[in-house]
Amino acid sequence: VTSLLASCNLFQKTQPAGESVVVEEAQKQQKEAFVPVEKELYVISHTALRYTVPDIHSDPEEAMNSFGNLFKIEAESEHFYKIKSNWDWYLRKEDMGSYEDIRFTKEVLEDVHFIGKREGDTFVDEKEGTTLSKYFTIDLISYEAYQKAKKNGYFPLVKDTLSIKKEKWILTLPCRDTLVEFKDSALKPEADREEYEYLGDMKPIHQYLIAGYYYEAGDKFFIDKRTGHKTEIESHPYLSPDGKYIITLGVTEMGGATAIALYKVLNKDPFAIELVVSAWIRYWVAYEASKNRPTFFGKDGCLYVAMDALDSYEYNYKEEDKPCKYVRIKIK
Repeated sequence: VTSLLASCNLFQKTQPAGESVVVEEAQKQQKEAFVPVEKELYVISHTALRYTVPDIHSDPEEAMNSFGNLFKIEAESEHFYKIKSNWDWYLRKEDMGSYEDIRFTKEVLEDVHFIGKREGDTFVDEKEGTTLSKYFTIDLISYEAYQKAKKNGYFPLVKDTLSIKKEKWILTLPCRDTLVEFKDSALKPEADREEYEYLGDMKPIHQYLIAGYYYEAGDKFFIDKRTGHKTEIESHPYLSPDGKYIITLGVTEMGGATAIALYKVLNKDPFAIELVVSAWIRYWVAYEASKNRPTFFGKDGCLYVAMDALDSYEYNYKEEDKPCKYVRIKIK
């Protein structure tokens, strides 16, 4: 009898191994207790993950890819916010916060979709893992630092758009050696859209800046005020105070985040530039066309840019109401 009791006790201690695992898992997966709330919060981390089950030990469904997005919250628990949606999905509370909490880390500021340069019609990529840090130092700065730099900003583009006007759908540019004309497609109704706009005079390098608008596309380019020669650039240009570099910023061909390119000015007469690098920024967008928050080079040789996270950027907004972030870009 004693032997039988001992065997039973041993069985009770060793047998329920599987049951103990179940108990442990049950303890891990204690249900989150949600309470209703009504609030709006931003995704503040670029690594935020989406959960379909509110369990910190479960595998998230996928990456959010909504850095900077503003979501309506309908409930919260100790670890999660439940997003107001037709589907059940959740975000970790540590990944949500106010606009001021959005984390523009070094990785966020420097990461890219593509980086390299065009050689003819081919885009040649840099080696995998290359970021903007190879060519630039990018720092998040305060509004006050931006405004201080702006007081002594370098604005070489003279927007004398009244001096050169389009007449009867023809834009005529007087150059020293020739006249250059661009004709809108209004003169050719059967053609696809083709319109041109004079943006100003980049006096230090003797170049007119022109914008072209086409069917589902657009570009910007220089016309030399002496020879009439056309020089293609990727987007809106910003000339450094020493005249040695041009940085362009603009929306990528596919829309979304900002395209940035760095050019070296090889010669002013005859005018010649060389593309150093071109990249599509992954996480942020420049307000490069903003009147009240212009992009400019400071007297320190750095480019100052008003920008926003990709998913909190607004194409149409009242500038006095929309907050934004500011960065300083230094050429290495």
